[in-house]
Order: sequence, then structure tokens, then C-alpha cells
Amino acid sequence: MPLPTVIAHRGFSGIAPENTLPAMRLAIDSGADMVEFDVRTTKDNQLVVIHDATVERTTNGTGYVSRHTLQELQALDAGTWFSQAFSGTQVPSLKEVLQLCNGSVYMNIEVKTDEQSTVVLDRLANTVSEHVLGMNLSRSVVISSYNLHIIQRLRERKSDVVTALLSNQEHLVEHEILTARKAGASALHVPIRLATKQLIDRAREQNLITAVHTVNELPDMRRITAMGFDGIFTDYPDRLRQLIQDTRQTTATTAWAQHLSLVP
Repeated sequence: MPLPTVIAHRGFSGIAPENTLPAMRLAIDSGADMVEFDVRTTKDNQLVVIHDATVERTTNGTGYVSRHTLQELQALDAGTWFSQAFSGTQVPSLKEVLQLCNGSVYMNIEVKTDEQSTVVLDRLANTVSEHVLGMNLSRSVVISSYNLHIIQRLRERKSDVVTALLSNQEHLVEHEILTARKAGASALHVPIRLATKQLIDRAREQNLITAVHTVNELPDMRRITAMGFDGIFTDYPDRLRQLIQDTRQTTATTAWAQHLSLVP
């Protein structure tokens, strides 16, 4: 059985400020197979790596990401909130993260948006895919989103862009599996509370890769790994990597490695 892909959630966010270049570097050094990070659109239509719609939680600034230019966002301190050791850390652009991780690790770009306009959503999907394709990263990047239109647009525009649908629908998992497959997604990502063997079996019937977020405690890591999920998102990729090594499994190929082509 393939090993679960070790996915560093927002980088190595257990020991560094999430969605920053230091968090990505530490995730790579920890032996993560993939780093996951979030992107949003700025006021000047640039793509910036940040989770929340507002900047208060992870920077010393205020207001909505979408109402700041990239230059304004990068003038903020995105590290001190986590630790003085990271004082002065910037909010990175998507391009900066792609450049850092290129050739070292797989990447999962989660597209965040509160927009409802199909025109705006189409433009966002196009811009993200242009970044990926422009750097020839289509076989080492997964683009995920809760927004179904984003997933559909990516598949319509470029068939070689790999996509994943995120779901947190407690009673609609069966529907979401079929929706993901119909939208052309390669994977379904679910929260730990929805992680069941039945979900894996039904998803595999539709040829979907499955991944679970966010799994930080060793007992949960053991349980999810034993179930056979293809990927595990964690704030502590070193813990999951050690767990996999301790099981003495020798299979070296993860499900994502089979689906993509980059060899980290």
C-alpha cells in the first residue's frame, strides 16, 4: 500500500509563522512530501500567500487583504505574532513561494475567495494557473479550493492542471465525491472529523485521491494512516515523517507521487 503523502499545512506551521517563507523552508527540511499554502487576491490583482480574509491574526496590520496592494501587505510584519525570532518576516507572494519550493517539494495551492461573481472567479482561476503553467509546474502542483466554480474553471481552461475539491459537508460526503469527480478533480480533501474507511472506499471507486486535514496528534496520525488515506495535512510534518519511518514500511511511492511526476 502506498504511504500517505506528508503534507505540511501552511508550511511547518507548528514551529514557524504559517504561510511564510521560513515555514516553507522548515517544511522542506523536515522531509515533507508536499507543502500546502493559501492564496488570496490583493487590491492590485496580485496573488499573496495568506489564509484569512483579513490581516489582523497573522500580521501587525488591519483590514481586508483585498483592500491592500501587494506592496502594502509586504510592508507588514507577518512573524512577530508567532515569535520574536521571526520578527520582520513578510507576507510572501505566490511567485516567491513557487520559486522557493520549485524542484524540492510538491505544492498544494489552496485558492481562497469570498467572491461570488463568475467573472471574478474565472479571472482568479486563470491567474493562479498562469503562475503554475508559466513556471512549468503543472506536474508538481495541486490546486485546491472549496469553491466548485474554481475547480471547474481550472479543468475547462487547462486539462493538465491537477485539482482537488475541499469539503466539510458532514452529511453530503457521497454527493461531494460525485461532485468532485464530475468537476474533473483528482482528489477530495476532508477534515479529520469526516475521515472514515467508507469515504476512502467510495472515493476510490471514483478514482479520487483522498487527504485529511489537520492531523497533529500521533494517535490520530496512526489511525488515519492505518485507514489508508492517501495524504495527511499536518502542522508538524516531522512527527508524521517519523511515524512513517517507525512503521518500517519500505514502499517509497506516495499516491501523489504516482499522480504527479516530480521526484523531490
